[in-house]
Amino acid sequence: MKKLFLFIALVISQLAMAQMQEGVIDYEFKVNMHKGLGKDQENMKGMIPEFRTSKNRLYFTPTESLYTNIEEDPEEINGNIGGGNVQMRFTRPQMDLYRNFEASKFVTLTDFAGKKFRIEDSLKTSPWKFVDETKKIAGYDCKKATFFNEETKQEVVAWYTEALISPAGPQGFWGLPGLILQADLNDGSTLITASKIELKKLGNEIKVPTGGKKVSNKEFKKIRDDYMKEMGMQPGSAGPRIMIRTN
Repeated sequence: MKKLFLFIALVISQLAMAQMQEGVIDYEFKVNMHKGLGKDQENMKGMIPEFRTSKNRLYFTPTESLYTNIEEDPEEINGNIGGGNVQMRFTRPQMDLYRNFEASKFVTLTDFAGKKFRIEDSLKTSPWKFVDETKKIAGYDCKKATFFNEETKQEVVAWYTEALISPAGPQGFWGLPGLILQADLNDGSTLITASKIELKKLGNEIKVPTGGKKVSNKEFKKIRDDYMKEMGMQPGSAGPRIMIRTN
């Protein structure tokens, strides 16, 4: 009789998990730092590690999601370039990205150029193309979809699972018939992969970001691109910040 009760409890637990469509996903955010260097920065390859890895977290339900950084201490590297002592400090801007799929809107709170912005606008679906390929990620069967991001000039490959019906995903990627568990930008230049998936009933983890200067997505892009042009950087580029101090 005891074994029967245990069996029934196990079946009920498995059925509950099968129906659970909300929870938390931790992602590994891996950037190939060497690919991001220009031809005039080849001498920095000996100082900068080839890969920079950080962590992000996604809270999701079928109707909304919140993607955010997992707090980590900035990484510092000391070295020598051209006979001078150099200290590099890797940091990431704040990023709280909220999406409401029912209302088709998003709110992003981010730091940029020393200022905090709250970007509020409508969600726009990317022109995904479906590919007949599959693979497993974090124990889930995933299907492949791709699109070319005209703004950032990046080829995006996404792997999504239909076992989780939320259209959510990491970073700015969403809109597939299942949750995105991996996003590959420009053939490994940036790779965002689910490392841990916990299905559970969420409380108040998903909150709409507040604070910062409210702007539309179009307004923020102009602010960002104008600043990056002024700094001699490629408009639309993203990733960890590298602060260099020379002694």
